[in-house]
Amino acid sequence: MEKGCKNSFSRLPRDPDQTHPWLLVSHGDDYQFHTFYDISKNEYIKRNIPEFRYKQVAATSYGWLLLIDYTIHPLQCCLVNITSKERIELPHIEYESLSTSSFFYECVLSKPPNDPYCYVLLVASCKDYLLFCRVGEEKFIKRPKQFEDDFFETATNFKGKIYAWMSVSGKLVEVDFVGPELLLNELVNDKGQLCQIPWPSPSNTYACEDHLVDSCGELLLVHMNGYIHSREVSYFRIFKIKICEREWEELRSIGDRAIFLCPIGSMSFLCTDKSRLKKNSIYYTRFGTTTNIYVYDIEDRSKTLKKPCPTKGDIRPLMSWIVL
Repeated sequence: MEKGCKNSFSRLPRDPDQTHPWLLVSHGDDYQFHTFYDISKNEYIKRNIPEFRYKQVAATSYGWLLLIDYTIHPLQCCLVNITSKERIELPHIEYESLSTSSFFYECVLSKPPNDPYCYVLLVASCKDYLLFCRVGEEKFIKRPKQFEDDFFETATNFKGKIYAWMSVSGKLVEVDFVGPELLLNELVNDKGQLCQIPWPSPSNTYACEDHLVDSCGELLLVHMNGYIHSREVSYFRIFKIKICEREWEELRSIGDRAIFLCPIGSMSFLCTDKSRLKKNSIYYTRFGTTTNIYVYDIEDRSKTLKKPCPTKGDIRPLMSWIVL
């Protein structure tokens, strides 16, 4: 990585004692402004990070960040490690619309990106397609999220393997890459039963959204139920996926942990006394025109609203949880 990029990362608001993620708020008409919000101190810090300007910045596996540049078409895409200062170029992303809301991607890596067998999976948040490639290849392979009668909603890396959640059937599958093909392998237990959570019938009133989260060594499915018109969250349900047993268990509590959700990446951390975070809770953001953060208490299902910072520009701000 060139010297200028190294210097830009020295401006990041790092705290060696911090045990929770920052919320990065990218705003301005071209995402040229960035504000870092510390949820434990309820304060925000403005920083000029040239490497982040005009880009989607999203956390991904193994401590790497995904950067997508909106100013160059087709979109330039790379992975950056802010600790080692390594930068790995990815293929350009072709786009079908001038709306930047089409370009938000959840990124999952199969292995550390400096591994020659690492695959990069991009899940488009606002479109019905996936992109994937092996690091070093010149082009992303594009395929629909629709797999026959099922729909690929979200994915995460858990203990070195990529798992995906299929929203129609309620199945957890293991993702594999074979040449130009993306394969979904069903998880079946010793009784011949699929790892599947039965959902209620779809409703015209409620909207659902699911997130797979690696939470302190456990794989969790966080199911959000909300109202279609207002986009407000009604409640969450949390399921622990037992990979070895190919079974699931609904949790009523996550103890001393907190979950951090956003549309382009989610994570979980233990809450310490120093962090001053709310235990047994979910911190979440929503796509929209505000930078509101909500804190959901898992025990009593209450919600608390936080407003982290003002923004500039007419387009919706982009918020992502990142670890510095």
